[in-house]
Amino acid sequence: MFKIRYKIITGFAILGIMLVISGLISIYELTKLGNQVNRLLMDNYRSIDFSKQMNFSLSLQERAVMLSIQGEKEKANSLFGNAVSTFNDNLLKASNNLTIPGEAGTVDSIALAFSKFKAKAEEFINEPSPSLQKYLTDVNPALEEVRRNVEDLLTLNQQNLNQTVSVLEKSPYRTILPGLIIVITSVIFTIIFNYMISYYLLSPIKRITKGIQNFTKYRRQYDVTIETRDEMFELNESVKDLILTKSIQKKTE
Repeated sequence: MFKIRYKIITGFAILGIMLVISGLISIYELTKLGNQVNRLLMDNYRSIDFSKQMNFSLSLQERAVMLSIQGEKEKANSLFGNAVSTFNDNLLKASNNLTIPGEAGTVDSIALAFSKFKAKAEEFINEPSPSLQKYLTDVNPALEEVRRNVEDLLTLNQQNLNQTVSVLEKSPYRTILPGLIIVITSVIFTIIFNYMISYYLLSPIKRITKGIQNFTKYRRQYDVTIETRDEMFELNESVKDLILTKSIQKKTE
């Protein structure tokens, strides 16, 4: 027989399991959201930092070109070489951190523009008498093209940061869903559990009580039937036996 206490324990167990599942879903959603936002922020921050480093490197390269105009070729070549190395290092890092649409094309544009500028700048620095006029008409436009592309990469990632903020603004709605699941699940299984208590415990007790009252007050036949095979069934059978015994005793008196 499936005892009432086991039915009650089963009801509590089901309710507890559903609450645990809902809680796990909530934890999962919050963790997922936190990881997503953290990843977006870190990726954008790194790309922005790489862009700033490239811009700083371009400033050093421009300074190296100016030194060559002043006749300091050795110092110009040293500074230019170090700055180019720094630029390429950050460009490589940016190319390995492609996380948003359009970023790959922008990085490719930077690489192409920088290749053209680097060739012109090296040729200019190594000229016997580099002139300011040639710098302004030939080298500087190439440098500005690189800068524009680097700024495009910087702007692209800054805009994506704004989108990340938008995700954060919408995050409360995502975290509400697990809470709603918990509430709805609790209500549903509370109703089911109450039904189980009423069906297996309260209703049989009322029927047995009414049957006993009908027998004692109105001498009606006790004909209560309990469908479940549990303690209520055993109680009902005991009441039937008791009533039967009392009836036989009265007949023999």
